[in-house]
Amino acid sequence: MNRMLYLLLTVAFFTACKNERSTHDQARIVFEPGDLQFIASSLNPKLETMSVLYGNDSALQSLAKGNHPAAGTVMKLVTWRYHDNPQYFGSKINGELLSVETVQAGSHDSIAYRLDFGTLQRPATQAERITYIMRYKPVQIP
Repeated sequence: MNRMLYLLLTVAFFTACKNERSTHDQARIVFEPGDLQFIASSLNPKLETMSVLYGNDSALQSLAKGNHPAAGTVMKLVTWRYHDNPQYFGSKINGELLSVETVQAGSHDSIAYRLDFGTLQRPATQAERITYIMRYKPVQIP
């Protein structure tokens, strides 16, 4: 009887123990768009990523009209890994920030590309990324 009680208390003691994972290495990185406004978004179920394109007024106008961007146009494509939302069944929310890409139009029809943060999910040249980002169409908000 004493052995059974001792065994039961030992099991209860060890199941009550919890290993706390250190969270100091898991700081969540948040993207702040500043003066840039939302233009469009996309979802890639195969890679489980979601992207949002932000830009200034010039970017919004040039993408809406399909024109070559004017000097001073700034666009940022921000990509996150998404996961299931524990609050709502069937919905997704953004998680880990994967990359921040910037496309900026300069004078003399030059367009510059840079990867500000992270890595791309698929390797691509700068020209391919510029073309991809420039293909986004602004969301029509009534």
